[in-house]
Amino acid sequence: MEGRMVEAYEMVKEMEEKGVVSNEITYNILINGYCRSGNAKKAFSLLDEMLSKSIKPTKVTYTSLIYVLSKNKRMKQADDLFKKILTKGVLPDLVMFNALIDGHCANGNMERAFSLLGEMDKTKVHPDEVTYNTLMQGRCRQGKVEEARQLLDEMKRRGIKPDHISYNTLISGYSKRGDLKDAFKVRDEMLSIGFNPTLLTYNALIQGLSKNQEGDLAEVLLKEMVSRGIKPDDSTYYSLIEGIGNVDAFVRKGDS
Repeated sequence: MEGRMVEAYEMVKEMEEKGVVSNEITYNILINGYCRSGNAKKAFSLLDEMLSKSIKPTKVTYTSLIYVLSKNKRMKQADDLFKKILTKGVLPDLVMFNALIDGHCANGNMERAFSLLGEMDKTKVHPDEVTYNTLMQGRCRQGKVEEARQLLDEMKRRGIKPDHISYNTLISGYSKRGDLKDAFKVRDEMLSIGFNPTLLTYNALIQGLSKNQEGDLAEVLLKEMVSRGIKPDDSTYYSLIEGIGNVDAFVRKGDS
């Protein structure tokens, strides 16, 4: 978890020297660690080592490997691994599907991402808010915010409750496109069901307002977020500089 993979691997070797036999849990921990650090080569070498010891990989093993392939933009290999898993009789679960969908969305392969959603339905694996948030983010990256909005409605129809990430994704999508009216409408909807705005909410709205040269409204939002105890970050200030110029003078004025 700390990313100290060399020490972790040496500890496993020490275990084996002392007669403690490694199992699938040991290897899953190591493979996951290397995958989180982006080292696909080492992760797959551990898979080979696992197999050479007749230790059967689990869904956790394969999900970690799909994750690292996705992060390295190797989506064909991720899909090939997924197909191989199916031929071995391993039934993919929600976490595995979400990892693969996330990879395809991040790499702009939205058609494949939605085909995976269809496969989930066929195999009776129920999508969750993470699945839909990922698809919404993919659509927003394409600038297709209306389609992302339709996904939010689809979530509700399927009995999946949108979370603050769902609403922030839409707010950010509308704001980046300059559709501030729709962005604030989603913000109001978010508030009406009991979600408090977060730093991401304010940053998205302030960014949109600043790009539209609506500095006065950006100032109002800055005051509001500070009054709610939300601390502005670098992204907030970069947007404000674009929209209102001298942020330091504004902040001093607000403090006084």
